[in-house]
Amino acid sequence: MRQFKKRLVMLVMMAAMLLAPAMSAFAASAPGRVSGLKAKSVSETSLKLTWKKASKASGYLIYRVDTATGAATRIAKTGSKSYTVKKLVPNTTYAFQVYAYRKSGKTTLKSAQPASITVATRLKTPATPKNFKASTSGKTSVKLTWSKASNASGYYIYRYNEETQKYDRIASTKKTSYTVSKLTEGVNYKFAVQSYRTVKGQTAESGMAYGSGSGKGLSAQASQIHGRYFNATLRRNSSATIVGSSEKLVLKKGTKVTATTRSSKTITVILKDGRKAKVSGKDLRYNSLNYSKNGFSKEAKEAYVNEKGYSSNTKWLIWISQYSLTTNIFKGSQGRWVLQRSMPCVIGKDGKTPTGLFKLRFKDSAYGGVRIYFSWNPAKEWGNSFHRRVDGNKQGAVSHGCIRLSDGDLNYLNSNCPLGTTVLSY
Repeated sequence: MRQFKKRLVMLVMMAAMLLAPAMSAFAASAPGRVSGLKAKSVSETSLKLTWKKASKASGYLIYRVDTATGAATRIAKTGSKSYTVKKLVPNTTYAFQVYAYRKSGKTTLKSAQPASITVATRLKTPATPKNFKASTSGKTSVKLTWSKASNASGYYIYRYNEETQKYDRIASTKKTSYTVSKLTEGVNYKFAVQSYRTVKGQTAESGMAYGSGSGKGLSAQASQIHGRYFNATLRRNSSATIVGSSEKLVLKKGTKVTATTRSSKTITVILKDGRKAKVSGKDLRYNSLNYSKNGFSKEAKEAYVNEKGYSSNTKWLIWISQYSLTTNIFKGSQGRWVLQRSMPCVIGKDGKTPTGLFKLRFKDSAYGGVRIYFSWNPAKEWGNSFHRRVDGNKQGAVSHGCIRLSDGDLNYLNSNCPLGTTVLSY
């Protein structure tokens, strides 16, 4: 019995000696630990993990670790030294582990310890809106406009609260304009706009852009007034959108329209049936000025210059209406102009009479009478003026840019309106 025990012990020892090298070789076959683990942002919702090659590694196992509980969940297996983790939430902290692994027969051997990293995703902050403006769009409404802000998903609109002395958010929009309605006529309001960016339920906001505007807009009378129009023809088939709706249509080459301005950009045209549409100015051939001798009423003219807030350094104001072919002379002061005389006139052909605000500059003599300049180019020594009718008393838009008046009307202007008087050409 004793001899049997001795033999058994010897056999166990011999087996251990034989197995020891094999076990040592098995342990040595595990891959080395991953090193150099880094994380780089690819987007607001994805991160790229990179690391150095581990010794004896067949590939790598990527785990995401719950930062609250510490539980690790395998999310990927790869043979490369990088992996991009997608569908993440912006502004969130994540933890990752990377193990090296090695296949040994049917067994997968992991490195003894993982490489670990903690990193946060970031949401881009949108730019603060620029060119923020507030303009009247009705008696009780103000239209806010601004330029498109980079990285913005949309915009928040704010109105200043006089009681709390804070800006209250009143609306949001994805457009670059917003009309605030139901205001009190004549009250000045303060507004602000802020861009925001939203990704996967996370939101970042920009700084605020500020502006102000009055709820007092143009009355129904004054809104009738408009500037010169142009007769135009479509050069080619053109896509158009009806103003105030999403209706699309194609205007065929040769279609005649009335253009409300002259530009190569998108403009508004008036169709034969009276509807307005947006088209590309590049598709138009401008033929001549479109004007009417019917003109506007005295009430509409006075409402227009007063509600627009035009002022003058004298007690007189002159308005050249290029659409109605009239020169209108007002007396009074800002907001209190009263029409004194409306005079038929000749204007420049093809839009040669400039538009904008000018002043009576100086006088000389020409065409057998006084000539009163309201614009002047000193380099070319040429300008636009009021003077007598010439060229056989032709009517309409036929001058080189000057305003031709009858002798009686020219004398009235010369006698009453001193140099420095504001001249509105529209």
